[in-house]
Parts: sequence; C-alpha cells; structure tokens
Amino acid sequence: MNPDEKSKAYQRIKQRLVLFNLILTPALLFLTLVLPMNTTFVQWAAVAPNHYAQLSLYFFYFSLWMLVFDLPLSFYSGYWVEHQFDLSNQTLGAWGVDLLKRSVLSFIVSLGLIIALYALIWHQPESWWFWAWISFVAFSYGMGKIFPVLVVPMFYKYGRVEDQLLVQRILNLGIRYGLPIQNVYSINLSKTTKKANAAFMGMGKTKRVVLSDTLLQNFTADEIETVVAHELGHFKHGDIWKQLVMGTCFSGAAFYGASRSIDPLGEYFHLHGISNIGTLPVLFFIFYGIYCLLTPLQNALSRKMERAADLFSLSAFPKPAVFVSCMEKLARVNLADTDPHPLYEWFFYDHPAIRKRIDMAKKWNDHDGSGL
Repeated sequence: MNPDEKSKAYQRIKQRLVLFNLILTPALLFLTLVLPMNTTFVQWAAVAPNHYAQLSLYFFYFSLWMLVFDLPLSFYSGYWVEHQFDLSNQTLGAWGVDLLKRSVLSFIVSLGLIIALYALIWHQPESWWFWAWISFVAFSYGMGKIFPVLVVPMFYKYGRVEDQLLVQRILNLGIRYGLPIQNVYSINLSKTTKKANAAFMGMGKTKRVVLSDTLLQNFTADEIETVVAHELGHFKHGDIWKQLVMGTCFSGAAFYGASRSIDPLGEYFHLHGISNIGTLPVLFFIFYGIYCLLTPLQNALSRKMERAADLFSLSAFPKPAVFVSCMEKLARVNLADTDPHPLYEWFFYDHPAIRKRIDMAKKWNDHDGSGL
C-alpha cells in the first residue's frame, strides 16, 4: 500500500468512527431515558444520605453505563486502528493505563462540575443557567492556565530541547515580534504515537512552546521554525482570547438553551422538574444538540484563525517552500487526509485541509514579490 492509499484507508476508518460516535452518543442518551435504566439508576442512588451523595452515585452508575459502549470503541479507534497503521508505540498495557487515567480524571472533573451545576439548580432555580455559565467560563479560563502544568505531566514528560541553536532561533523569533517566550520544552509524545505536533500552551506565567520529540526527530530546523511561527501567530493575533470569547458566547447559548428547553423535554420523558437528578441525561442531550448546531460555526471561525496564523508564519519565515515541505511531511507522518470531502471539512475540521494550506503557500509571495 503506497503512502496516499494508506492515508486514505486510515482516514476513511477514522472518519467513519467519528460519524458513528456522532450518532451513538445521542442514541445512548435517548435509550437511557426511554428504557427503565434511568429510573433504576435514580432508585439505586436513593440509598445515599443526601442530595449531593445521591447525585454522585447516580452519575457513577450513568458513567459506567456509557463506558460499556465507549470502551470497545476507544479500544478499536485508539489502539487497534493505530497499530494496524503503524502509528502507535504503546503496548496494550500502557494504553490501558492511559485510558484508566483519562477516565478517572474525566469522571472526577465532570462530577465536580455536575455537583456545582445542580447546587445552582437547587439554590437558584430561576437564574441557575446564568451563574452556571459564568462559573463555566471561569473554569475554562482556569483550565487554560493549569492544563500544561498539572494535566499534561500526568501523561507525558517535559524535557529540554537539546538543540540549543534551534532554541535560540525560536527565542529570537519571539523577540523579533515582541512575543514573550521564556520556555521551550520538548515532550515525549513518542511514548504513545509516531505522529508529530507542536503547541503554544498555557496563559500568563504558564505560557510555553511545546515541541513533540517526534517533531524534533523528523523535521528540519527550518520546518520546526515554520511550525513555531504558526503557533506564535495565534499568540500575536490574540487567538487564545478570541477562543475564550467564542467559547463564552457558545456556552452562554448552551446554558440558556438548556434552561428554556429542559422542562418541556423533561416532561416528554416523564421527568418532572430540572431538580430531579434523573434529568441529567436530558441536560446532556440538550447540550449535545446545541454543540452539534454550533460546531460548524465554531470550526469555521477556527479555520479562519488558522489561516491567519499560516499567513503570519509565511511572513515571519518567508520561505514558502519550507512551509510546503513541512505540511507535506506532517500529512505523511500523521496519515492526514490532505483533501477531505467538503461537507466533512465544513463540520469537523478546525484547521483548513492540508491541500488548501499547501496551495495557499504556493500562491503566496513575500514582500519582494518572490515566491516558490
């Protein structure tokens, strides 16, 4: 199988899995509500001594129910397919440990959010959606700050970039554009995958440039500087704050939409009153529906920011041939679909398709009028 055929085969499987999961999630929520399952969970949770303990126990049962279906899908998508296409470096045991850590962390964080949400529902029944929205925005901001220093180290190790000339090039790039880069880290992404990536993480004092070891091993210094310039473009354009504002608006729409539709939808499933913990799947159902409605708009705005970051990268490092080689190598290493179906790209892609990014670079001219 040649590289193009391999990429197409890989992406065909991954895209089908994404579409299947898009349907599976609301289907499972619907089944939870129409089958005796939901009532059973509420009854089992009723043995707990107070409302908060009952909510916690209910969410535990609900999470196990969803995990029964998610586990085989996660195994097939995250382990089997990745090994079939020689993209994973993980043993089954290591994959299982990471899955366990992700599941426990997700459960703990989600439980905390749900307890806070129902506390507002129980104590502020008229304005709960507004305070939930404000609290969620504050939580998202806080997660942006602590994610690189608390969450990432649970799965990967930071290290120093051995190539000090490359580090200096990155620091000089930041100085040239007045961008405060104090920390350039490598991360051992190769412990799980052969894919390459780079990111500008954190906010305030936790800001850092992070380069995967797979990127450092397989890409030239020029290509890495191009990637970093793209990430710095996001910082220069204030994209972190734009995304925070965008998330604030979208989450506000989600919470307000939930407040307006929870009662009639709850009545449809014979659940009376949002204060009933059995309405949690209804809330998830509403949030998921609003997410699906807003995803195309969110991704369209994201693709616009990514295109602007690409243009910044080409201006900061005006070697379009290097940009093209970098995109082609990323597509090859990550088995990316360079030219996805337009509808799939419209709904799911938060970056422009790689073919469009390459075509843009080929047409790009620097300030002297020279191009490829």
